[in-house]
Amino acid sequence: MIPNNLKLYKILTYILLPIGYLFGLIDVLFLMSALANPATLIFVFVIACLVIYTLTSYKFYKQGILNEQILKAKLKDWIKVNAYVSLFLCSLFFLNSISILISSNVTLYKFIDDLISQQPNFPKEATPALILSILKIVATFLFISSAVALLHIRITLKLVKENAHLFEK
Repeated sequence: MIPNNLKLYKILTYILLPIGYLFGLIDVLFLMSALANPATLIFVFVIACLVIYTLTSYKFYKQGILNEQILKAKLKDWIKVNAYVSLFLCSLFFLNSISILISSNVTLYKFIDDLISQQPNFPKEATPALILSILKIVATFLFISSAVALLHIRITLKLVKENAHLFEK
């Protein structure tokens, strides 16, 4: 019988996996552009930490929690380091998405108009209304995915501490 917090953890893990894969794909695309603009490499690194956290926490869940296999101590380090960086990234995503979702459309239209005016070659097909709808969809996705990740990280760090016996010394 699986305790309730492990049921929630299992659900969150399986929700987080496709999100991690999506961010992995996005990260590869950002890496291509970061080669031309090295200043964006930090963003690529932070997103990679979320992807690595997702995969290492899944391995911890499957091999450690479910199968009670002894895991390498390095896995614990990878989980913890990437969890803290992911905690930072997801907190930013969470706060930014909330600020977009609670802002009025008038405020967002002003922001979008300012953005368009700064881009001389901005496509005419991209109307402010279209950009606003895309912005709200992305903000909703980031709100949900960051909330899932933040809760998952909190539970993972607690489980890693409680199950220290699963890691080699």
